[in-house]
Amino acid sequence: MAANLTPQYLEAEARYRAAKTPEDKLAALEEMWRELPKHKSSEKIQAELKKKLSAARQDVQHRKKGPAQADPYAIPRSGAGQVVLVGTPNVGKSSIVGGLTHAHVKITDYAFATALPVPGMVPFEDIQIQLVDTPPVTAEHVPPGMAGLWHTADALLVVADMSSDAFLDDIETCLGHLAERRIALTDGPRVRPPEPEAALQVPGLVVANKMDAVGARSNLELARELLAGRAALEPLSTRNAMLMAHVPELLFKLIHVIRVYAKPPGRKPDLAEPFVLADGSDVHELARRVYRGYEHQVRAARRWGRGVADGQNVQLDHVLHDKDIVELHT
Repeated sequence: MAANLTPQYLEAEARYRAAKTPEDKLAALEEMWRELPKHKSSEKIQAELKKKLSAARQDVQHRKKGPAQADPYAIPRSGAGQVVLVGTPNVGKSSIVGGLTHAHVKITDYAFATALPVPGMVPFEDIQIQLVDTPPVTAEHVPPGMAGLWHTADALLVVADMSSDAFLDDIETCLGHLAERRIALTDGPRVRPPEPEAALQVPGLVVANKMDAVGARSNLELARELLAGRAALEPLSTRNAMLMAHVPELLFKLIHVIRVYAKPPGRKPDLAEPFVLADGSDVHELARRVYRGYEHQVRAARRWGRGVADGQNVQLDHVLHDKDIVELHT
């Protein structure tokens, strides 16, 4: 039986091969372990990973002086996906996170109030999406550890202040820092580079913030010209309830996931807690998530949803859609 390595595992493996520091290698190995299917056919890979993990942890500990400390930039992913904000000082990142989540962010009129990343959870229908406020970047400086957070995020939002005279330079600063670290924004799903030197394609866009300010409308058009063919642009104001109400759905579309509800045979489907899968996932991927290592026991499936008759029998390679209901048969 094949190990059936997932795209998430292969992506983490690519990060491990490209890692330059022991800390980055360890983070990638830990991600590989989390994503590795645990069954008999992967036992050899499990054993090799355990050895590499042990060696990497020892290497990291030997490099540290004093007691071990947690990396404040290693924000554990939570919810349906992780979206990280990127921006220069005073563009309103904390106001956005504070307006959408219950995170304890500092909203001030002075720069550099956010010293470390602060995560919060944004509710969208029956799921939650993690939104992470981050310290500001400047043309000369990117906080240590920020690049690792950018690389592991499911999506990135570059925030620009439409009331600032320097908004164009600020956008270029953020996109330039991402490019230097081989990260490019895309309007499609996350794409692992075919080789270490290629850019990682991360879903993302530029948020034109503070659209309530005088002159913001004309600045928005200048930003559109700057970003033509490079990145999508989304107008926003934390003082505009309608614009803010649209953000959760925007984040959901940005992370490219679907919600699938499992239906035990002969029972009603569980509509309270959907399985969150990558867009384009098939029935076999749902079986892997449900049975965790025993998905090979699934022989058939029935589906309720878009494009099929209610309860229609489908193959295991049948591609699923958002809000599908699936009944697995072993």
